[in-house]
Amino acid sequence: MRRALIPALILTLLGVAFWQSAAVRVDEAERESPTLAADPPTGALLLDLDDDVDSEDRSRIGALLQRAIAPFDWSASDLGETLSESAELHRLTVPESELDDIRELLRGDEDIEALEVERMWSLPESAEAFTLDTTADDGPEADRGRFKPDDPYYKHQWHLDQIQMPDAWARTRGADVVVAVIDTGVLGTSRGRFKQAPDLAQTRFVPGYDFVDDDDQPDDEHGHGTHVAGTVAQSTNNGLGVAGVAPAAAIMPIRVLDARGGGRWGSVAAGIRWAADNGADVINLSLGGGTPSSAIRNAIAHAHSKGVVVVAAAGNTGRGRVQYPAAHRFAIAVGAVRYDETLSFYSSYGRHLDVVAPGGDLRVDQNGDGLPDGVIQNTMVRGNPGRHDYIGYQGTSMAAPHVAGVAALIRAAGVRDPDAVERILKSTAKTKSDTRRYGSGLIQANAALRASQQGAAGGRTGAALGLGLLVLFGLRRRKKLGAGIVPTLAVAGLSAGALALVPWHLIGLGTLAVPASALGAIVSPWLLVALGAAIPLVGAGLVARKPALAAGLSFGIAGVLIAEALTPTVVAAVWLGPVLVGLAAIATLIGRQTARKAA
Repeated sequence: MRRALIPALILTLLGVAFWQSAAVRVDEAERESPTLAADPPTGALLLDLDDDVDSEDRSRIGALLQRAIAPFDWSASDLGETLSESAELHRLTVPESELDDIRELLRGDEDIEALEVERMWSLPESAEAFTLDTTADDGPEADRGRFKPDDPYYKHQWHLDQIQMPDAWARTRGADVVVAVIDTGVLGTSRGRFKQAPDLAQTRFVPGYDFVDDDDQPDDEHGHGTHVAGTVAQSTNNGLGVAGVAPAAAIMPIRVLDARGGGRWGSVAAGIRWAADNGADVINLSLGGGTPSSAIRNAIAHAHSKGVVVVAAAGNTGRGRVQYPAAHRFAIAVGAVRYDETLSFYSSYGRHLDVVAPGGDLRVDQNGDGLPDGVIQNTMVRGNPGRHDYIGYQGTSMAAPHVAGVAALIRAAGVRDPDAVERILKSTAKTKSDTRRYGSGLIQANAALRASQQGAAGGRTGAALGLGLLVLFGLRRRKKLGAGIVPTLAVAGLSAGALALVPWHLIGLGTLAVPASALGAIVSPWLLVALGAAIPLVGAGLVARKPALAAGLSFGIAGVLIAEALTPTVVAAVWLGPVLVGLAAIATLIGRQTARKAA
């Protein structure tokens, strides 16, 4: 038996080695494919150094460049245009005739993470947009679920119903989460000829950056970025226009694409790094091309290492190959579906596709509302950043921000690990039979939030058990324990786990600290306060003769309150965290007193 295992093991190892070798060859073949010529070179090189290089390392690499470029002039202390100091990302404009010499001399240097010919990426191609006729009588509104915002054109946003937003909004709206929109910029403020999109007036913004003009004013000259930002966090329930997926989230505008929708790899990589280093929780990339970039791949990996969820459009080629950066590791690749949940004709697909989301199809009106089935948001009229309208676009560019918005909701529900966010998005998606065309399926916001809440049960149970162990063993050492350790901890764990699964949004707790005029909250935050104070007291009074049950219930409540204060799953008021910690202390004290041996 043992002898038979040895050949099998050898064959398995050889098979794995062949598979890995084949995978490398495929990647290399894709990189060198002549079909990638659509991403034009900029005439520059991108040099991405190790983040920890010092001045001596830079001088050494500069000297190598000087040697490679000679007899052309080059300063040994100059590494060209620095795009990101923290990333040590540099753009070198060198004679084309010297590219081979530079590659040969710098290849394999341990301080160089990437050296590549820089190319241009652009917005995925899509059909012409349509403008909503805001003077028309659109007829009666349909009943749209648990929460229906009062935005008048929400009735045309079939794409929000498709991903369960009415139920999801009752749980959370994405408060305290920052979504970086790396695009053509965003018209989030009025400045000179740039006017704020009216339906972004109540949307929260954090500082961004313009990597096209190299300043801190990332104003949109195209309209695409403003449209994408609206899908993520359009001002919602404001009696104006349309709604967004995560309206309480903040937008960080990062401009890397110019007025024509084109941008250089170096700008995209620097934008990703800047967003990750300046507080972004989620990054949306509705741009790309057919050629992989090592510098952008490294930037995405850096963002992922800092806990940032990176979402990218799969591309609009209509072919079975996901575009970059969506195909890069650590990016969630998003394809597009139309109203009937079939893949849109333009959507790229393939083995790198992760999920799909609504992207629209302007050729049809499947929902019968009299309009082409596009994704409607408030953005500038093309060519005039001082004029705005409600415009319907189609594309994987529109699908990606739906996923970025849902990712923001999951983050707001307390899930911080980007891999966990991706797993939740995939595991709760509405599955389709063809995974190559649909990935894990169509994202479902409410199901994702429900799974996020269920995943929090372990943390709340752990907190309850930890408190219980600490208190019970303390009493045991003092020989004052009057309750059994095992039954008490069992009750604590079960009660904490059960309470973590309670759908608080159904009784109003999902809208804490949100005015009734904004989300229809009908229950006071004091209901959660009552949970912390009243239940342990009632439990202690009702089951005084069963101390293990009463003490376990108290520790279970305390664990839930502490975990909720640290990683909230509901939209919470600022004052609520300290109050919950205080109530957890009271519940723990009650549990301790109940578990004590009677005098």
